[in-house]
Amino acid sequence: MLDDPTIKRLLLTVAARQPGAAEAFEQLYRACAPLLLGVAQRIVRRRELAEEVLHDAFAKIWRTAESFDPLGAPTGWMVAIVRNRALDLMESHDVARVDSYHDALDEDPEGALDRLFDWSAPADDAVDRDRIGRWLRDCLAELAAVERQTLVLAYSQGLSHGELAAHLHKPLGTIKTWIRRGMANLRECVEACMGQPR
Repeated sequence: MLDDPTIKRLLLTVAARQPGAAEAFEQLYRACAPLLLGVAQRIVRRRELAEEVLHDAFAKIWRTAESFDPLGAPTGWMVAIVRNRALDLMESHDVARVDSYHDALDEDPEGALDRLFDWSAPADDAVDRDRIGRWLRDCLAELAAVERQTLVLAYSQGLSHGELAAHLHKPLGTIKTWIRRGMANLRECVEACMGQPR
């Protein structure tokens, strides 16, 4: 970790978009990423989510570096960005469901669908698991190919978002979008199936 004056100089170089801004940003990343990843991981509690937070936070640092107050503490400013992004991620409905589904598959594959969709049928007319499985297969088939592929790789093969990005040769942000959109579309489709007459 570099000292604060050095970090401040790098951050101001990035902010000014001077020649060497990209190199300064790379040095800033190398110096600060371990600390900021630790901050993110303490909040989100999962390595792959912490990596997403770090990616998003550094993208914001690059975009908004000019808003850094030169009289302020540069490390504190970056930690605040990471913390805010991590809290936003934790409060996101979709991410919470993705995370709980991932945990559910690890701990209780049979109950994973119940945890994901939180459906409730009347006690005297419970939806049988065969019907649920059929709905899920049908709805997966209706997803866009990229959404289906990322969901299957993430939840059947256990690949993290970072591993998916490397495997599919796509930016991390694109992978996150596909997964979130796929989860939302899958949920909407299954819930629509649940509402149909049996």
